[in-house]
Amino acid sequence: MTKRVFLTMLIVILLQILLFDYFDGSKADLTGYMIVSGVPISNKFVVLGTWYMFFSGLSFLSLGYLRQYISGYGVYLMIREKSRVKLGFRRIGNLIILISGLSLIQLLFSIVFAFINNVDQTFFYDDFQSLICIAGLYMMSSIFLISTQMALELHFTEEVSLLLINVYVLFSVTLGGVLLSTQKLTWILYFLLPNFAMYVRSDVLETGGISTVNAYIVLTVMTIILTVLTYRRLKKIDLI
Repeated sequence: MTKRVFLTMLIVILLQILLFDYFDGSKADLTGYMIVSGVPISNKFVVLGTWYMFFSGLSFLSLGYLRQYISGYGVYLMIREKSRVKLGFRRIGNLIILISGLSLIQLLFSIVFAFINNVDQTFFYDDFQSLICIAGLYMMSSIFLISTQMALELHFTEEVSLLLINVYVLFSVTLGGVLLSTQKLTWILYFLLPNFAMYVRSDVLETGGISTVNAYIVLTVMTIILTVLTYRRLKKIDLI
């Protein structure tokens, strides 16, 4: 990742925190702000738009990250008897490290901002276990969704894959708020993975939400399935 892109993501993180504080400062819970708190069940759309900023940044950053590499520079490596499967998964691994690093920076900025703004709001000191639990879900959900986008690029164009994953994210968050508000058909939430990354929508905070244990199980199973499907696709697809 170039320094310019990294700087852009830092600006997005800072702007995101400031906007969330401006629009919904009362949500300064756990780690500070919407970084892991997420979108309120009421689906306040200005907060949804603010929450979406970071994910959309990751999504555009990942555009063509796998497909263009394998069908471009990766061709020369394959000529030198490098496996396309190894190249593909190595590329995915690099992006996972990148997403994890940016997410940790985002989380750290959120905590520092909350502490500076109002130390009484940073009660994660008293509930460190919940912090680790939901932060893990937040990062794991982002990694899975971006990995899914890259896997889709092996079937569709980069633009179509970008559109599909972003529509799914926005649809999932919006529908998730409706289901939690009505407390009807809440089992559907386990197919709406972006909601896993939201503290206010999990049973860490309130009953009737998403079970964090079940969320980890679902994400683990889905990750295994995605890995197998990606492996099979990389073995068969002609990218040259």
